Amino acid sequence: MFNALNGMGAAGQADSKATNDANTALAVTFTICSLLGAPVFNLFGHRILLPAALAYVLYVGSYLTSNSAFTIAAGAILGIGAGFLWTAQAGIMMSYPDEKDKGKAFSIFWMVFNLGATVGAAIPLANNFNNTSSTVNIGTYIGFMCIMGFGAFLSLTLLPAEKVIRSDGTPVSMHKFTNWKHEILEVLILFKDWRMLILIPLFSGSNWFYTYQFQVYNGGGFFDLRARSLNNLIYWLCQIVGAGLFGALLDFSKLGRRKSRAIIGNTVVLLVLVGSWIGAIYVQKLFTFESVKQSGFEQTDILTPNYAGYIVLYAVFGFVDAIYQGFIYWLLGTMTNDTQCAARYGGFYKTIQNAASAIASQVDALHTPYLTQVYINFVIEGAGIILAYIVCFNVEDVTIETDTFVMGKAEDVGPADSLEDGRHEKYNPSFNAHSLSIS
Repeated sequence: MFNALNGMGAAGQADSKATNDANTALAVTFTICSLLGAPVFNLFGHRILLPAALAYVLYVGSYLTSNSAFTIAAGAILGIGAGFLWTAQAGIMMSYPDEKDKGKAFSIFWMVFNLGATVGAAIPLANNFNNTSSTVNIGTYIGFMCIMGFGAFLSLTLLPAEKVIRSDGTPVSMHKFTNWKHEILEVLILFKDWRMLILIPLFSGSNWFYTYQFQVYNGGGFFDLRARSLNNLIYWLCQIVGAGLFGALLDFSKLGRRKSRAIIGNTVVLLVLVGSWIGAIYVQKLFTFESVKQSGFEQTDILTPNYAGYIVLYAVFGFVDAIYQGFIYWLLGTMTNDTQCAARYGGFYKTIQNAASAIASQVDALHTPYLTQVYINFVIEGAGIILAYIVCFNVEDVTIETDTFVMGKAEDVGPADSLEDGRHEKYNPSFNAHSLSIS
């Protein structure tokens, strides 16, 4: 629902400054709390989801007032909740499924996630179809708040990880919370993991493009409110399509071993991404920050000639987002099957992602030329995908979880996860790393 709100451009407001500043505050606190999210999740479990989700309701409620300072403060509070929520989500999504179903798990999550965004996009489209102003009506925000609140309380129905058993009979939760010092040390160690370091450009680009897509392409004044709302709906629908197709591709065993699928998946993301930014360069030459404010500039409506091409490009943007982020989650999922480790990987990813997002928001807030922003996106995301090939070539077919160290003492954490064909690897006490990959 939050994505649907932001996807309208400027969160449905006529002026994007308050939204950009709120997004910057959100990204800063999101960055910090993503690092803290893994220890918090490992201590409190899924119970952290309710207060974290309610922060979204507060943020949307801030748009019921004209107080920009309140909106910015709510954005900062949302960043705290989002850091905890998304770290928990990553831990659940990457560790719960069997090895052979990692892509499927992402697909289910991303499709449901974007179903909410699609419903959220339909609300402003219906409410504002004949609205000639540049700001959505108050009923739109109230509708968002009601749905978000309902979703937040649904988190109370989730089982704790220690009670979840996979379809192959192996337990989901394998490590126990030790202490804060140990947890924070485990998070800091990620900054020495060569795979995480190589993937930093890829992580950075994963939300960087949102600023351009939402605030410039869709919210920069080129489209009127009705067109922006329809663009938004199609964007999230294509996310659902992209997640479903790409998740199936990554799990399609006939394409070969996981390493082969990693390389193929990365190549697909690269090709579609390059095509989308080439299209963006063409469209971006049609308007600038200054040109849309000139008297006589006619905004593009859904009945405007050539609008079909513009919305197709925006649909491709949505498709790219799904496969880009889906590939990241799948790749991280090949590194561990343990809930606590997955939460740490997810927290690291969200930390880098949101630190970069904070920069991207300010790049736009400083009125950096729109075409320059396209080039920046092209370079960051292109470099990230190319560097990701190094990690892809090191993907193994099976990830073994061995033991964990609690206050200097090794503890048996149970059996490892299943192989992709359903067979099991036994726990091997000769290994004492947190997670090893074997072929």
